[in-house]
Amino acid sequence: MSALTPRRRPAPDGLPASPGSARLTLLRARAAGARRTALLMLGISTTLLVTVQLLAERADTGRAASPYAVAALAVFIVTLPALTASQVLWGIREQEARSGEREVFATRPRPDARRLLARLAIAACWAVVVLLGLTMPRLFTDAGLYGAADRLASAAETLAMTCYMGGMAFLLWWGRDVIVAAARRQPPSDPWDDAGPPRPRERRLPAVAAIVLVLALISARAHLWAPGAVTVLALAVTALTACVAAAFGRPGRAPRSVE
Repeated sequence: MSALTPRRRPAPDGLPASPGSARLTLLRARAAGARRTALLMLGISTTLLVTVQLLAERADTGRAASPYAVAALAVFIVTLPALTASQVLWGIREQEARSGEREVFATRPRPDARRLLARLAIAACWAVVVLLGLTMPRLFTDAGLYGAADRLASAAETLAMTCYMGGMAFLLWWGRDVIVAAARRQPPSDPWDDAGPPRPRERRLPAVAAIVLVLALISARAHLWAPGAVTVLALAVTALTACVAAAFGRPGRAPRSVE
């Protein structure tokens, strides 16, 4: 079965589209939805975690910072399983879509360069979340919660070692895909494959705004600048709004009919 056989829309002579094209469209839509959910979870989790830690730093006394420290720990405890679940689901959905493409187009494409860069960016975001989690003992120490800080320090050591091993495994997996992408020739694209609409412009601006705002909050947490508590809250609210708008903005044009 050739990779250039019509798949997604009727051929000029009236032949019907491939039966697998409708299923592939569904798999791609599910993968796109899982991607949006995972990125939304990542943006919201990072924003909330950074914001609570910044507010704890700006508290007048240790007693005043205690609620923020506890809230930061609660956000982090909820964040890890939520991020893990959303990104595992994203990976499953993407694998299903890739398998559907191999079935319909009878070819195995090499890893896409944009996908490789996206994976590296997601790994960097994970590193930021973990680093924020590893600052929890210091946050509790500054808040005067010394007993909890000692227990968190022990947990942080275990988390750090686990993340180091996970990071090494990721680099090996990512490096393998880079080698495959460099060695394997990209097969010609199917002219009948309507691979899906590009990201609508209505989502691009909120996505860029969310990235810039989250980076501003992270830079404040890294003490590159020192915004006040009101500014931190304003940035956080705007970043959360931009994350939601980027994930659930008005959809773009619909793909061509597969009937």
